[in-house]
Amino acid sequence: DQPAMTGCTALAVNCSATTLSDPGFVDHVTCVLEASGVAAHRLHLEVTETSLLDVTPVIQAAMHALHDRGITWWVDDFGTGYSSFAHLRDLPVQGLKLDQSFTAALTSADSTTARLTQGLYRLAAGLDLLTIAEGVETPEQAAVLAAQGWQWGQGWLFGKPGPPPAPGIADSPA
Repeated sequence: DQPAMTGCTALAVNCSATTLSDPGFVDHVTCVLEASGVAAHRLHLEVTETSLLDVTPVIQAAMHALHDRGITWWVDDFGTGYSSFAHLRDLPVQGLKLDQSFTAALTSADSTTARLTQGLYRLAAGLDLLTIAEGVETPEQAAVLAAQGWQWGQGWLFGKPGPPPAPGIADSPA
């Protein structure tokens, strides 16, 4: 029995440091949301931890402006960069995505990874952040992460990439 993803209602989009520093970024995202009809709360913008190395006032303002519109921010590949914990305090981040390198090493004989993933989960939980573990490929990894408290898993265990649904099918009323 493999867990299945059901009820997915969010659209996740990765943002680079260059994109975040573009002065037209907020207006562009707003226009795309309006043109597509996607509700702002369904959009999850992901920024890698390494993209947060140099958070300028422009980047911070853009993140806050989009957050104020209802968009959710996630720190992607968490645990591999050099970001400051001040970013978790000062930026409108609602979730952390554990880097897949931690998940891959989770069931090895090295217990350090398990202690680190547990600690990272506790940090996120203490800050009321949502959590996703990336790179979940085995039921054993999923079980360890779930026991630690990670809320969601992402990886090949849950499904392989595929083509998008045919137009109109995903958007048809139930």
